[in-house]
Amino acid sequence: MPKEILARQYRMPDADLKQLADALVASINRDITYFTTRRITPAQVQEIKEQIQNFDATTTDEEYLGLHMEATEQKDAVAGNLRKALRTIRNMAEVAYNGKGKYFVFGFEGMVHMNDYHLYRLARRVVRVGARLQDDLRLQGLMDNQLPAIAALATQLDEAIEHIGDISEQRQFETLDRVTKGNALWAEMNRLASIGRSLFEDTNPALHNDYVLVGG
Repeated sequence: MPKEILARQYRMPDADLKQLADALVASINRDITYFTTRRITPAQVQEIKEQIQNFDATTTDEEYLGLHMEATEQKDAVAGNLRKALRTIRNMAEVAYNGKGKYFVFGFEGMVHMNDYHLYRLARRVVRVGARLQDDLRLQGLMDNQLPAIAALATQLDEAIEHIGDISEQRQFETLDRVTKGNALWAEMNRLASIGRSLFEDTNPALHNDYVLVGG
């Protein structure tokens, strides 16, 4: 889970907070006659119900984790296809230059260990260098569509990397929004639960216990 830039005031999963809030609302509705003596009206109960609905409507971190995993798998597939295409050009250059001289201009060294960013830069360089040396490479079987195909794959990889970044940023924003709403809901729950405990502290232990917020 991404590092939160706002501390959670509740020590429970979001799903548990929602369930606890629903239970609290049910108890208040049951005991609304008593709550009206503390100026808690049905309209105020409706407000916390709307808070619960807004909190529950926020995208969960699990959903963004799934999107991130899917985007990463797609990016890895593109990178795999790009490496395969580059290996073909690498072999052509090795044979054409006997692994010397102009071969090193391509910058194939360490390709197997390159991260996505370096792989993208390598692909762009291979397209540029390959275009300048295409006469030599044609003697090794270079086809007209191979360098453009590598350029297209490099663009796809760059877009896939950016897409993952966009998902990560949105995940952070949604986390902040969810925690902000959760903290506000938790604060209101504590206020109402405190009133509930006060109403029944000396009269009805069973009802009093319905307003003890376990897990906070």
